[in-house]
Amino acid sequence: MTWFKRITFFAMVNLGIILMLSLITNLLGVRPYLQANGINYGSLMIFCLVWGTGGAFISLWLSKWMAKRFYGVQVVDRNHPELGWLVEMVHELARRARLSKMPEVGVYESPDMNAFATGPSKDNSLVAVSSGLLYKMRRNELEGVLGHDVAHIANGDMVTMT
Repeated sequence: MTWFKRITFFAMVNLGIILMLSLITNLLGVRPYLQANGINYGSLMIFCLVWGTGGAFISLWLSKWMAKRFYGVQVVDRNHPELGWLVEMVHELARRARLSKMPEVGVYESPDMNAFATGPSKDNSLVAVSSGLLYKMRRNELEGVLGHDVAHIANGDMVTMT
């Protein structure tokens, strides 16, 4: 049943994005780009600009929230009895990277060895770690992986990739 909720949620978010971007193109007065006498390249360019840029930035804006929902990321804090050390490790790496705001730290259930950083900005980010990575790597190895993810935040790679 969880897969059905995820697919439904994904479809609803995308439908909302489609409706919003369609409204923007109508407000900009974009005429149909495929006409009887050929392609209207000006309209096509505006259409692609709105959809491409708009869709990318909406995805970026929603990325942290979507990661929490789709992966089931449970955010932990430094007072967590078993994972406080993980938060301290990420925050120490963030301090070394001179981040002004500490990223949220979360864990999600998966046997895969994976970790990722996401979020719309350096000041609004998340570092998520799979349970497979957390329990199969030694702490010094985990620190290397998390340093890599914190570097993505410090370099603004989420925005660059968008």
